[in-house]
Amino acid sequence: MGNPTVYMWPKHSPDNKYSELLTRSIERNGLTVEHYDQKAAFKPRRGDIVHMHWPSNSYTASAFPLTMVKSVFFALLLLFYRARGIRLFWTVHNVWPHSGKTRWDRVMRKFILSVCQKGFVLSEAVKTEVAETFGVSPSKLVVTPHGHYVDAYASKGTDIRKRFGIAPDTYLYLFIGRINPYKGVDKLVDAFAALGEANSELLIAGKVDKGYSLDFIDRVNDGRIHVYPQFVDDHELADYLAAANVIVLPYKQISTSGSAILALSYKKPVIAPRLGALGEYVSDGCGILYDPDDPDGLRQALRASMAMDAKETELHIAAKLRELDWGRIAGKMIQVYTGTKRYEVNA
Repeated sequence: MGNPTVYMWPKHSPDNKYSELLTRSIERNGLTVEHYDQKAAFKPRRGDIVHMHWPSNSYTASAFPLTMVKSVFFALLLLFYRARGIRLFWTVHNVWPHSGKTRWDRVMRKFILSVCQKGFVLSEAVKTEVAETFGVSPSKLVVTPHGHYVDAYASKGTDIRKRFGIAPDTYLYLFIGRINPYKGVDKLVDAFAALGEANSELLIAGKVDKGYSLDFIDRVNDGRIHVYPQFVDDHELADYLAAANVIVLPYKQISTSGSAILALSYKKPVIAPRLGALGEYVSDGCGILYDPDDPDGLRQALRASMAMDAKETELHIAAKLRELDWGRIAGKMIQVYTGTKRYEVNA
């Protein structure tokens, strides 16, 4: 019997490079990976693998009656795969969907884990949370870290500081990513306004969720807060990161942050709350973690970052990136897929 085919659900996504980078490494480790979508639903055969990433899109709809219908079909599909001898896996990127948690999400996510051979989680903290939240044995969950984004986004060479009128010697804080209530941008603006550092500025860049107002910025902006409320194109993402001294991710809730790993991938320290997996990725020397329950924690972290030694920080970040090598992560996943020790890795 030959090697199984992995049906990655999805193999590539316009919004997230994770599955694309993972796929590339799995293929380099010797397995064939196919893109999974509705057209591929009946392609998997006995012994093949279906690897899900964001299943909430497959069981939710705009109205609850439609969600129920969609959920039933999705559940029957997964049970059909199990009956056919197809192996199911789910990478739990987030304990709950970004849209928020519901009782139905709890039911469906617990069911998905029950029919999967294993669930992959991106940190020990998330493993504990998933096991407790959905009542599954920790032995069913395998920690495979989120790989890095080194060289994933090429630089276009755009001078982002010049575009926004930010001087080369100004200490620049950057928030980049989708802007919505749980990202905590309002807390960042308040903390920056209270910082009182004349030679520092803040750049906020990312698409704003519909209905979310940024009026809170206008109330405190003295000209040192710059906003680009649009999606940052992949071709300029590296240029935005290069422009900053530090990346700030003031999340109010988070499981695993691809944005933190993206920042580290471009050798930028991270300021973030000690939530979810952030403590495992933004380890000592890679940035500053603050207590999210401390009302002055973020402001103090902003100030403390200015005293970080850049060269020493780069050394710590380089060590962390070696831990986040995609080859090691893919090798460990293949061990779990196949139940063999063929791939000797330490991911």
